[in-house]
Amino acid sequence: MKFAVVGAVAAALVGVVQPQCFTDNDDFRVKVNTDLTAITDFGFDLYRRLDSANSPQNFFFSPFSIWSAFIIAYLGSAGETEAQLKRALRVGSKVETFKIWRALDALYQTSNNAYTFNIVNRAYIDNVLPIRPCISEVLSNEIERVNFRDALNTVSRINNFASTNTKGKINNLVTAGDLQDVHMALVNAAYFKGTWQFQFKPTTTAPERFFVTPQRHQMVPMMSQVAAFRYGEFEQVAASVLELPYTGERVSMFLFLPAQEGPQGFANMVSRLSGNNLRAATHQRNLRKQDVDLKLPKFRMEMKLSDEMIPALMDMGIRDIFDSEKVDFTTLGNIRNLTLEKVIHKAFVEVNEEGTEAAAATVLAFATRASRKDIPVPFHCNRPFLFLIRDNETNNNLFMGVYRDPDTAGS
Repeated sequence: MKFAVVGAVAAALVGVVQPQCFTDNDDFRVKVNTDLTAITDFGFDLYRRLDSANSPQNFFFSPFSIWSAFIIAYLGSAGETEAQLKRALRVGSKVETFKIWRALDALYQTSNNAYTFNIVNRAYIDNVLPIRPCISEVLSNEIERVNFRDALNTVSRINNFASTNTKGKINNLVTAGDLQDVHMALVNAAYFKGTWQFQFKPTTTAPERFFVTPQRHQMVPMMSQVAAFRYGEFEQVAASVLELPYTGERVSMFLFLPAQEGPQGFANMVSRLSGNNLRAATHQRNLRKQDVDLKLPKFRMEMKLSDEMIPALMDMGIRDIFDSEKVDFTTLGNIRNLTLEKVIHKAFVEVNEEGTEAAAATVLAFATRASRKDIPVPFHCNRPFLFLIRDNETNNNLFMGVYRDPDTAGS
């Protein structure tokens, strides 16, 4: 992986970099960091804020898709907005980040007969926004100028981009309502399809019990096979780990089965997940190949994350980007008050006897605001309340009442 990333850096940067675009001392000759553990930590950090370990619901998302979309925002940011994104995304300087981001983009666009993984970014920017020429040049592959006042056309462009680049798995990513007052939308689309190196035989798939808790089970279509897999037990993640490789072995699904049954065992495992622990638990030197009797549910999931995204990101320290009085995108251009208003993420996965198909799309919708948006004060008359009809000139209460029970409202 490291050699592939390093090799992709040179190819990706030829002829696209204009000096002093991100800083006064841009030097694109610096060595790129090929350790992607920080991206993994970003993903686990975000996951723990989006999904409770005790939740009874399934969960699926693409942290890499979300991270990739935010990189464009990071490259265009400045001041404290830049500092907050840098910490949360676990990235280095803009120059270093740009290089690794470009290298990954080039790496995943390379054709591979064993599996398919594509990830594409697009920055839809309103024609009225002044973008610095060097940014337009450096991000020429991503920036697309649009007229956001033509909402239907812009919605169609974004949705077609997401659908095309996810092979039709992510449709209707945004609506016209999502783009109200929006002047910039940063969109990422990711798609994966791979076949198992050791496929399951459909004839062995049969209904079996899946224990939601030690006391409660449901019947699921359970795939099964006995084969030699890399396997290990790791105290640092409180789980047994099995590698299920796809054809070509460059991509694998790693299964983490908590050492302790029940919700507490799962929560204990989640709390220990980190980039370093994951690297140790998935390194081939630490996994021993042995015969395994494997049972894996056949499943399909679709998920949409929206309202929960902004609180999770703010909890990770990304705050100024949501505040019209503090947000700073001056690296992008002479832009004021371009505030992140909405984050939408859709994801799809299907696991069957043949392999896995997965897709995700992320959109960051930015609107310009003249001043800080006031947070509405909740005033919910969903319990008994008193009311007055008052003459303000004489300070005379003309009528007064108490509303306690809808059934007696007319009596």
